[in-house]
Amino acid sequence: MDKNPSIVIVEDDTSFASFLEMTFQEENYKVWVFHNPETALFHLPELNPDIVITDLKMPGLDGITFIKKAKKILPETVFLVITAFGTIPSAVEAMKAGAVDYLTKPLSSPEELLAKVNLYLKKFKKSPSFYPADLPPLEVVFAGMEDLYEQLIEIAPTDATVCLLGETGTGKSLIAKIIHVLSGRKGPFVEINCAALPENLVEAELFGYEKGAFTGAIKTKPGKFELAREGTLFLDEISEMSLTVQAKFLRVLQDKAFERLGGLETLKTDARFIVATNKDLEKLVAEGIFREDLFYRINVFSFYLPPLRDRKKHLKTIVQYLLEKICQKLGKPLKPLSPSSWEKLENYSFPGNIRELENILERAVILSKGDMIEVEIPFKAKDLFQDKTTLKDDLQIKNLEKKAILKALEVTKGNKPEAAKLLGISLKTLYNKLKDLGLKE
Repeated sequence: MDKNPSIVIVEDDTSFASFLEMTFQEENYKVWVFHNPETALFHLPELNPDIVITDLKMPGLDGITFIKKAKKILPETVFLVITAFGTIPSAVEAMKAGAVDYLTKPLSSPEELLAKVNLYLKKFKKSPSFYPADLPPLEVVFAGMEDLYEQLIEIAPTDATVCLLGETGTGKSLIAKIIHVLSGRKGPFVEINCAALPENLVEAELFGYEKGAFTGAIKTKPGKFELAREGTLFLDEISEMSLTVQAKFLRVLQDKAFERLGGLETLKTDARFIVATNKDLEKLVAEGIFREDLFYRINVFSFYLPPLRDRKKHLKTIVQYLLEKICQKLGKPLKPLSPSSWEKLENYSFPGNIRELENILERAVILSKGDMIEVEIPFKAKDLFQDKTTLKDDLQIKNLEKKAILKALEVTKGNKPEAAKLLGISLKTLYNKLKDLGLKE
């Protein structure tokens, strides 16, 4: 047995939970107690305990359902049931769900429980923690999206294709990474943004190519389909794929087979596919821009990620996590936001969603001088391009336009398509403005 084994206790009876906590702490266990099984589900991947002790009769999620869901996330973890409502049928059901043992309250003695726990810890060895430290806590990621997390627990361990829908900045890439982590796949998480590359490069990146396949192909290069073997391939902005690449991708989805560009050998991939878009795919299908057969193929499990403006009830949870992360990154002391800053954030629509919120907070932390952090909300830059008649001085207009563009590029970290969207203008107009104002294209 490890020197400091870890244990999670899920028990709505607070006095009995405290008794269990003290019992295990005296034996140098790392102990975490949850009175709500749904909250425990959010923390299990991060804590990755050696053993979980749970009650059966609890408000919300019952113990049997909790074990079934939790075992999908932590198949190697030992689950032990302690309940005051012990019956033979419930014991059998608990064992079928994945529990290794079933005890009834009141316990004959703490020593009996400790003996059983120590026995199972010696018998069952589990892998080290699998949840990456650089990912946010699940309770923060899914704040306001608890139902989505419940569904992903069921879907993640399967090979089913997942389609993530939502505005830019809602965290589609992050959710894709979490699905990969919860899936337990041994291979890597591989990502490609279909909007960031020209059509010919998207195809070369996905399929790979043989030496001499085209000018500049000086050596054979494996594509994302190969690199993602035994792992997950995330295709962001799939709506930007050309119809030609869509047709080839459809074949990979159907047959799990492909050839490198310029190659004759048929290769296989067992990668799991997750796709994402901020566009209305059904509308694109109707317009002939997106293949109908591909749409139905990727639409097995579609999930909509709500914008930040629809998650305002959970804004404090998200802001607090981001502030801690930013302050740690910048080596700055963690200070509270001023009341006026909270008011500004609560009344702002966040067109750039969580990505924009993080940029706003980072700027506030960097500029912070007092005992509290003061937030400044970016003005609505797109208004500058919609009505110039309110500004008489052309020079003033240009200065404001320049300020707006630079601010938009700062908020989007230099991403011009996103900056154009934030400004409410087309990408072509943005490039023209950059040229007219003497800014770097």
